[in-house]
Parts: sequence; C-alpha cells; structure tokens
Amino acid sequence: MHIPFAAVRTARRSRRGRRALSGAALALTAALALSACGDSKPEKDASGRTKVTVRTDVFYTGAVLPLIVGVQKGIYAKHGLNVTLNPGKGSATTLQTVANGSDDIGYADAGALVQAVGKHMPVKMVAGMVQKSPLAVFARKDSGITGAKDLAGKTAGFTAGSAPETVFPAFAKATGLDPDSVKLNKVDVPTRDSLFVQGKTQFTFGLLNVTEPNMKVKCKCDLTVLGYADSGLDVLSSGIVTSKKFADGDAGTLRKFLAATAEAVQATDADTDAAVESFFSYVKTTSLSKEVVKQQWLASAKLLTTDRTKGQPFGCTSADDWKSTIRLMEQYGGVDAGKIAPADAASNAFLSGCSDAFGGK
Repeated sequence: MHIPFAAVRTARRSRRGRRALSGAALALTAALALSACGDSKPEKDASGRTKVTVRTDVFYTGAVLPLIVGVQKGIYAKHGLNVTLNPGKGSATTLQTVANGSDDIGYADAGALVQAVGKHMPVKMVAGMVQKSPLAVFARKDSGITGAKDLAGKTAGFTAGSAPETVFPAFAKATGLDPDSVKLNKVDVPTRDSLFVQGKTQFTFGLLNVTEPNMKVKCKCDLTVLGYADSGLDVLSSGIVTSKKFADGDAGTLRKFLAATAEAVQATDADTDAAVESFFSYVKTTSLSKEVVKQQWLASAKLLTTDRTKGQPFGCTSADDWKSTIRLMEQYGGVDAGKIAPADAASNAFLSGCSDAFGGK
C-alpha cells in the first residue's frame, strides 16, 4: 500500500498520546527491573575476570567487527573481562535489555537512544563508534536518479522506526525534495531490501557502511548513493551504550571495556583480513561473505569520528553533535522539544582526552 509522508506524520502525531503512556510504562518496567536486581558485586569467572554481557544492535555485521575481534583475539580478556557478545534485534530492543539489566552494555543507534531517553529510559551512550551518519538513499545507476529531487514520483519500501526513514523528511527538506512526492510501501527491512533487489522499487533506504557493500552483491548492480551527511545533516549514528546503574556501579569495568574496545579497533584496522577471519570463527551462521564483512568495516572505519571529533581518542563525542541529533529527533522522532540535553543522552566521563567534558556518570 502506498502511503505519503504526510500520512506517516499524521499517524505519528495520533500515536503520541499512546506512546507517552507506553513510554511511561516502559520506563516503569525498566526501573522495577533495575531495582529488583539490587546492588551486587560484578560476577567473576574462574580466572577472576569480570563477566560482561554485550548486545549488538542487529545480527552481526562488519560494523561491529572490533567487538568480535576483542572477544576472539583475547583483548577483552587481557583487560580482565570475560565478554559474552550476543546479536540484537534492533537498537530499540537492545536499549531495553541494557536499561533493565539483562545486558550490561549494548551497541545502538544514537537517534533511537535519544527517543529512549525521551521516554525516561535510564540509558546513556558512553562512546561513539560509527559516529558520522551513514544514513543514505540508494538507487541503481541506470535508474535515472542522480540527485534527491529525482526521487519525486518514485517508489521505495518504508520501515517505520528505521533510522533512515525517520530522518528522511529532514533529508528531503535539506535537498529541496517534497517528501510527500515519493511513494512508500510499508514493509519490514528484509522485505524493503528484497523489493529493491527484485527491481520492484526504484530506490531504497539504508546505511553506507552496512547496506551498500551488501546491496552491491545482492543486486549485482552499480549504485547511486545519496548520503544524508552530504546534504549537511548533523546526526550521530551508533555507539556503546549502558544503563546509568551499570555506569555508576561498575565504572571501573566500563572504563576497561572501552579501553579494550579502542584497542580492538586498532587491531581491526591493522589487520582487517585477520579480523574478518575472527568474524567467521565466531559467527557460525551468516549470509554475508568475507568480502562484504571486510568492506562493511572499511566503510565504518571512515565514519568513526565527525568533523567535531576528528583527531580525538576513540569514542569521544561532541556536545554540539548531540544537540543536532536531539533537535532532529524532536522534529521527526516524536521527542518532546526542550526536554533532553546532551548530558542526558551521553557521557565522555569514562574516556580520556575528549575535548568536551559532559555527562558525568
């Protein structure tokens, strides 16, 4: 069914009241779960290493390759950590499991985190990983689409809540495209991608570092890529998140994890082929090829900082980048205006050498 963006916005507004209630219920559930856990010392394994559970945003891709390298190459173990890494089912779900204590740490989308904080979920991003926005629109080179305005009258799959779709109206505004001029089929992400591969839609949404390398293989085609960042949109992408309870109660463990992750990023960059071998030793079932995983990481490595954090140590984020991300979520993500400050959503307190000191614990 084709739906115009105006209808999407109307439906979004009509759901805000229900979201407010569901958000409050979710926050209460998280708080009760956290309080039920009580105060306890970090659990140790037989070797005395602190056990830490970490959940990614979705099933494993090259974007989280350093996390896998950290486990497989013993980097986390060297830092005194026994890390169990599990795949996620979307950033929103990962944020929930981190908030309620089912997982200690997660890898999640910054926009989704701002939405969660807007619902009073006790989570923060403590290190940016893929910071510069990879959000993009993709079309076949032979489609005649060379710029955003060429999308008018064209059809795409649309997944509600997906980051590229959520921010698309801002991209349209920045490029002079009427967002209501595109035709959208409401589907899930796999169907969205499948429709494009089959040629049933003229463009699709996705991420430069994950979708593009995989889509080139699936559709066996050259792609025109319209990156949101190229249109001047400042919106942070993904990073390491944790609950306020874990940050307060296990600050030392969190610092060790971030230091080890920084080391794992360096190891992944130093020998990406060996890192990819680690990926396939750890991930037993995947539709990705070794080359796709490699290209996903190489694309991700170019996005580890924004213009504001370039040259700073791994993980440092900028308060101004957060302000921009929060503003976009207020405009397009259902977040109440003026309710969230950068320090509510993120912290540089567990890192060293960051230009912006904000967030506390």
